[in-house]
Amino acid sequence: MSSMAPVQAQREEDADPAAAVLARAGRTEQWLRGKAAEIEQRRSLPPEVIERLVDDGLFRITQPSRYGGLGLEPRAAWEATYAIGRGCSSTAWILGLSSANVVMIGKFSDQAQRDVFLSGKPTIVSLLTGGVGSDIEVQHVEGGMLLSGRWRYASGIDVATWAGLLVPVPIDGQPVMHVVLVPAQEFAVDHQSWNVLGMRGTGSKDISLAKTFVPAHRWMNWQVLQEGGRHPTCPHHGPISDVPLNAINAMSTLAPTLGVASAVAEEFCAIVKKKVSPAAQKVLVEDRVAQIEAATGEATLAILRRALLEDADLIVREAGRAGGVSLLERAAMRTRIAVASRLALQTAQRLFAGLGSSVLPTGTRIERLFRDVHAMSTHMLLQPDAIGELYGKLLLDLPLPPTARV
Repeated sequence: MSSMAPVQAQREEDADPAAAVLARAGRTEQWLRGKAAEIEQRRSLPPEVIERLVDDGLFRITQPSRYGGLGLEPRAAWEATYAIGRGCSSTAWILGLSSANVVMIGKFSDQAQRDVFLSGKPTIVSLLTGGVGSDIEVQHVEGGMLLSGRWRYASGIDVATWAGLLVPVPIDGQPVMHVVLVPAQEFAVDHQSWNVLGMRGTGSKDISLAKTFVPAHRWMNWQVLQEGGRHPTCPHHGPISDVPLNAINAMSTLAPTLGVASAVAEEFCAIVKKKVSPAAQKVLVEDRVAQIEAATGEATLAILRRALLEDADLIVREAGRAGGVSLLERAAMRTRIAVASRLALQTAQRLFAGLGSSVLPTGTRIERLFRDVHAMSTHMLLQPDAIGELYGKLLLDLPLPPTARV
């Protein structure tokens, strides 16, 4: 392994898998700080980063134990993702998304899970939903479908081993949205398509798929997945098998965002300790406003992190109940997550403003964090207005539109 002898690491994992994987994530966070600039310049995660995360077991956190994973609940994944986000924004983004996508695959058929989890490759999954597909063609054939099309924003596709695609499958003459699982090696990747302001290292490139056979056991109805359902042949992995996916997917984007915002707070303190205010002609660390910003920023982000982890526990606990997670609770969680992302962004912006021109030089950690935290906050699952409207309708006993995703 990258940071300790394999035998010692295995002993720690056997004693307390969650504590062991989080300890390794903490060590890798420190190592990633020295790799972040290279990752951004490369516009994808280099092989040694993937190797380290695989060695650390970070891609196996939510993978079912019966298929070689750690079988931990999402809380552990978000804690690890948060830590990694303090080292490298892009690495945390890929880890967070893949952890949620592995939860999703844990709802598929037994054979699909065997295909993915027992392939002999790390389980790194890119999921493409949200209307990013075009020219999609589906042809029913014996045992499955022939699928072709193009998709945008395939996060981490350079390092992914599988991709989940949202596809309209004709059922009784009507298109029904399904997630279908396809090996990443089947796709053609447009390596010139990812030129962006922030989150450059995610390599969220455009991909295309020539006509490819996808067996029926690797399809799942999207609505069923969103509501917490699973395939009839899916083994039950505990309450995690019954969690609704939209909240899990939203958590997977908030965890790295909070990690990056925490890195902003840390960098703020490091810069303030060295900076001299040109106006006051004194070291900035003695400035009352800087002290207040440091304190309130750190406190706000600690509150948001705690709220995320509490919701991660809550959704698993509620999924384990006979009635599952109610529509109202799902909407409440989604809204809390979106509001938390906005509060994290606002906190980071206050800290950036307090640093003044220190943010401007390119190539510095604080400048990368500035771009990355703003880029993360644009994700559709972190928009308060869209989910807030749905939650408000439920609170006011109003009907939801038929296209509502809660």
